[in-house]
Amino acid sequence: MMDTYIFEFNKEIFDFLQKVVENPGKYNPVYIFGKPGSGKSTIIRSIFRPGKDVLLLKPSELAEIGFPLKEKYRYVIILDIDLIPFNDDWVKKFFIQFQDWIDTGTQVIVTGTQPPDELDIPERVVSEIRGGVSVGIRKLTEKDRKEIVDKMFPNISEDKKVAAIKSRSGTIKELIGYIKSLEIGGVIEEKTEAHLEGEQFRDLVKSLEEDMPSITLERTVEEELREEYRAKLYVWEMKGFNCDRLKKVIDGPIEDITREFVSFTTDVQRLVELQKRYGLIDPALLTDKERKEIETDLFNPDRIFELERRIDELEKRSELKTDFSRYLDWEKGVDSLVSGKGNRDVLSFIKDFVEKKIEWKGVYGIIGKRGYGKTHHLNALGVEIFREHPQVVVGYGGFHNIIQNPEGMLEKLSECDIILLDDVERISTKGGVDLKPFFRKNSNKCIVFTSSQKAEGITGMNIPDNRLYVLGEPDLEVKKAMLKVIIEMGDYSKEVDYEDGLEKVKGGFYEVEFYANTKSRRMVEVAEQRGPSEEKFQEVEQVEEKEESVKEPVEGIEEGIEEKAVEKGEKVEEHEELGVSEPSEEMKGEVSKIEGYDINIRNVNLRITREL
Repeated sequence: MMDTYIFEFNKEIFDFLQKVVENPGKYNPVYIFGKPGSGKSTIIRSIFRPGKDVLLLKPSELAEIGFPLKEKYRYVIILDIDLIPFNDDWVKKFFIQFQDWIDTGTQVIVTGTQPPDELDIPERVVSEIRGGVSVGIRKLTEKDRKEIVDKMFPNISEDKKVAAIKSRSGTIKELIGYIKSLEIGGVIEEKTEAHLEGEQFRDLVKSLEEDMPSITLERTVEEELREEYRAKLYVWEMKGFNCDRLKKVIDGPIEDITREFVSFTTDVQRLVELQKRYGLIDPALLTDKERKEIETDLFNPDRIFELERRIDELEKRSELKTDFSRYLDWEKGVDSLVSGKGNRDVLSFIKDFVEKKIEWKGVYGIIGKRGYGKTHHLNALGVEIFREHPQVVVGYGGFHNIIQNPEGMLEKLSECDIILLDDVERISTKGGVDLKPFFRKNSNKCIVFTSSQKAEGITGMNIPDNRLYVLGEPDLEVKKAMLKVIIEMGDYSKEVDYEDGLEKVKGGFYEVEFYANTKSRRMVEVAEQRGPSEEKFQEVEQVEEKEESVKEPVEGIEEGIEEKAVEKGEKVEEHEELGVSEPSEEMKGEVSKIEGYDINIRNVNLRITREL
């Protein structure tokens, strides 16, 4: 009888569905929502009859259907989508089928009890629904209740009519149930007082008998559903999930149970996804207590929102920890540092910082000249914190990784628990990065920086002297360690005793490196002078031959000069009076190009003139 009535409150939806029939696919998908009993299914069934072109699916049928469907339909109607027990595997197939219907022009009509934004179903399905047209059935007003009563119950007494209109019934189903209860209650009351007999009593019994089959059928279906939900409850408990919220409603109205089970199933699906994400997080970030709390919450749907927040935070911290670990040299921890007078205070600071956890708040500085080992000591501090305190996220920033992306890198560093900044003076001057806002922003955290000076102008902070640790000139033992690293990294002769004379070197790493390079070069030159190769000897022989060719004209000149000198009785003393010609440029080049020998034609000529 209900499907023959169209009222003011549902006429808009009825008219809209008529347009949908005329233009299938134009408004895809259509979503109709309203409280249970508001008449959604009644309106749809009055327009669409299941058959060749129309596929109508209830929640229980949809959950059993296999996708993809081979049959093609002009209209697909899905009733009560928020009562469907979605699961991971099934929802993917359903979503693909849903998109296929829309893409091929099949008109999809969906009903539910909540507005689109409040649907507790997988987001990808909600997104598809939002892409179409959504229409809601509003709650009944007093005017609506009067229209329904006048049309559907014209023969009830005036007092019952007034009571129904004034009732709080929000849906048409609630109103009809209320009116029926008035009728039954009123008749029983009259029977008690007037002792109804005959035809009136038989009419009452007949009306009850007509309602009984549907009531019995509903109760049978309800009991089957209740048993099914009890079985599901048992399975969830066996899997370790907290089912307290289901136990509270399992003996209540079937609508409440269905709604709670749908919500619970959705939450379990979200928990499964969170379990996967949790498995990828660095477990060292958590204490044993925190780990137990999270692993308990991973089976408690009631803690899902707090759990999502914690896992989001842990994922972020885990990513930061992994990123910054790449900037550290893991072979250079504290055990790689050689203790000496120059770095004794800094080593003591590092050990206290790591072992005793001296106040992890405020700004500390490691100050030292270029090459004194500031970077090595700061790196060692970072490595030891990573090793000894895995729950702490350490951010390490140096000149090269900061100037590539100053804003982004400093923002990431600000998210860490402890911040290590190397060579702030260079970052500020050569890199052109203003670090003052960064230090102000993170003044409540712990920052350890290195610099060749106190760096108040760079940090913008007045750092107490007891928080500044100075690196002095490395001791001889420290320089020996530096020299060892230099020799291992470079291409140096293994036969040279590089430590001989190292005690005279003043400065740090770079001075030691210069000393090693200089000594290596000298040793190579000496070795070449002491033992020239066979090829060098051949070159020398060629030069000697050229010298002989130079001597021949000189000897002829000498003889002529001597003869004249004897004749005139003169003494030859100065080279300028001889008029000896210079050798050609070509000859000079041939001689002077021989490597490893200091041969000069001018010197040869000078020797000849002196002999003369």
